[in-house]
Amino acid sequence: MLVASTHTLRQTITMMKASVLSSRSKFLHTISSTISGKAAHSHLLAWQPANATRSIARTCTSASVGSTSGVHPALVPSVSPAVGWWLMGCSASVFGMVVLGGVTRLTRSGLSMTDWRPQGSMPPVSLDEWEAEFAKYKRFPEYQRLHPDMTLDEFKSIFYLEWAHRMAGRAVGIIFGVPLLYFAARGKITRGLAPTLGLLFVMGGSQGLVGWWMVKSGLEEPPKNSDGVPRVSPYRLAAHLTTAFVIYSLLLYTALGVLQPRAPAVPEPLAAFKSRAHLLALLIGVTAISGAFVAGMQAGLAFNTFPLMEGRFVPEGYFGLEPAYRNFFESVPSVQLHHRILALSTLTAVTAFWVFAQRVPLPPTLRRATDVLLLGAAGQVTLGVATLLNAVPVWLGSAHQAGALTLFSIMLFTLHATRVPSSAVATARMSAARMHKVALAHA
Repeated sequence: MLVASTHTLRQTITMMKASVLSSRSKFLHTISSTISGKAAHSHLLAWQPANATRSIARTCTSASVGSTSGVHPALVPSVSPAVGWWLMGCSASVFGMVVLGGVTRLTRSGLSMTDWRPQGSMPPVSLDEWEAEFAKYKRFPEYQRLHPDMTLDEFKSIFYLEWAHRMAGRAVGIIFGVPLLYFAARGKITRGLAPTLGLLFVMGGSQGLVGWWMVKSGLEEPPKNSDGVPRVSPYRLAAHLTTAFVIYSLLLYTALGVLQPRAPAVPEPLAAFKSRAHLLALLIGVTAISGAFVAGMQAGLAFNTFPLMEGRFVPEGYFGLEPAYRNFFESVPSVQLHHRILALSTLTAVTAFWVFAQRVPLPPTLRRATDVLLLGAAGQVTLGVATLLNAVPVWLGSAHQAGALTLFSIMLFTLHATRVPSSAVATARMSAARMHKVALAHA
């Protein structure tokens, strides 16, 4: 009888273990299905604080079950708002640098300083110092072919602009570097933020070198297969401008993430919206880069009519260079036509994106963002046409370059706004902690 009782007890214990394991499996499966989207909402209730909180908390809890840290990296720890405002200030300073760089290019001031000193230098003071600096400039093709009658006073005006551009670049480095050291020393740079800031530090430090690499190309004799006009390499100018765009975008998007923290998950109804937004951001970026080649080739000084190009849809000389790839970067007719097509395609795509946004339920912030995006795209195309028709005056050309960066900024804000709102993230921290304890208890 004792043996029978023991056998019965063992069976009971085995059944209890199986029941516990089954309950645990069902619990973890429920959490996992939440992450994979099987239990996602079919409407925008996920944007309501209560539902968003539960969704984020489940995500956090599920991540913690399968990780050693037990904390979802997007939620904890939070970053000081001071770091966000610092990054926002850095992005504004880079924006100013891009505009100043455009003015420097449009006034043909960029080649007035014929050497590069990473540590910086003061401009000439005495007449002898100015004469010596002017003599350096006279040795290079730009003076000899384009400005043989330039006076010393005219040289001073372009020299000061280039000097200001270079000093502004060093100032941006200080604005970024000094607070970075301070925040790092105070422990305000989180582990998740450190790689991005490290990348920004490297890219910002190398931007001056990229700028000199670009300027140096303009101090050399023009290639024999070119039009003979001294100018910087359009490839290097595009690299310099693209790097500036990337630095600005990283700063702005990171600042938005700190000041308005959002969970990485996107509510299911907005998945299609976000995928279209990513494609649109890519198109806007490619259009801006094509504008760098227009600037590098000074293509805006030709075909100053719209919508036709000197009475033709396809201009004379289009795709006339060999090998064929050069037409995308070095041919004035081709570069300008491609930029026109990309710009109008961007406006069309933004309009279609706006129409799509009217047909899906969106939070008020996102709906306003799409409205502003459409206005920004229309304004940028209008600026571009006005710049072309007026043969690129400095103020219009600078405004057009600033407009490209502004439009991309609106696009970045729109992408950021597709994530779960910060209020839900903040509320989810406590809920996530509670659900994490429950998950551990069932594990």
